[in-house]
Amino acid sequence: MRIALRLLTAAAVLGCLASPALADWNVGDPHKMHFPQLPDLDTGMDVLAMTPYPGDPAIGKVVADDWRCTSTGPVTDIHIWGSWLNDVFPHDASGVPDPGAVTFRLSIHSDIPATPTTYSRPGELLREFTFQPGSFQWRDWGTAPNEVFYDPNQNEIIGSDSRVIQYNFFFDPAEAFQQEAGTIYWLDVSASFDPNDPAVFGWKTSQDHFNDDSVYADYVPGQTIDPSQWIEMFDPRTGVSLDQAFVITPEPGTLVLLAIGAAAGGFVCLVRRRKRRQ
Repeated sequence: MRIALRLLTAAAVLGCLASPALADWNVGDPHKMHFPQLPDLDTGMDVLAMTPYPGDPAIGKVVADDWRCTSTGPVTDIHIWGSWLNDVFPHDASGVPDPGAVTFRLSIHSDIPATPTTYSRPGELLREFTFQPGSFQWRDWGTAPNEVFYDPNQNEIIGSDSRVIQYNFFFDPAEAFQQEAGTIYWLDVSASFDPNDPAVFGWKTSQDHFNDDSVYADYVPGQTIDPSQWIEMFDPRTGVSLDQAFVITPEPGTLVLLAIGAAAGGFVCLVRRRKRRQ
């Protein structure tokens, strides 16, 4: 009876362990990239990344950063951090400001390594995904009272923001992109919503620097970005390289297996203790 009760308790714990795999990512959670690039809440910026671009409705703005895969397998979880210019959110169908009333385009590219005369940049488009409102999750991450908003096309600070949002994207493992350990890839991001909405989205920067600078490019919907169009980015205030805030995590199945393993280990311990007492 006592073992049965403990097993029920372990099952409840297992449910709690498994559920975050389909939701948020917290500092200390597993990842499958070089290291998590956390949002800079002290001196960071948000880099404009949206389609259409406010200065030219014929184009969009896309921002990209690279990562090194540390575990072969499907990319089923991507988490990014962003904010909205002057904390003005897009509006949902009812006219209510909503950080989730946005469509995200995420794509994964191969890597064109740096040479003595050029910086590294995204290469071949490997996969592209579109997330409509309601098909991803978001949550408030925190506040950044000193945050500024950067438009790389103008190379100017165009405003500020303070509310930090974590966006969580999940992919069906059967359809997910398969990454290989030790390989460098690029993730690019662009947000879109009603062009009459005054909101402006930015992908947050990180102090966690890896490899080369993040880059931006003009994007014409339906067309492939030529690798020569990518432009590396630096902080206009300091000249320091920019990196974006994101993390690639283990697929949910992996986390569930880890939780099951922990529960199974607890069950074995319970059985052994029971046998010793008999």
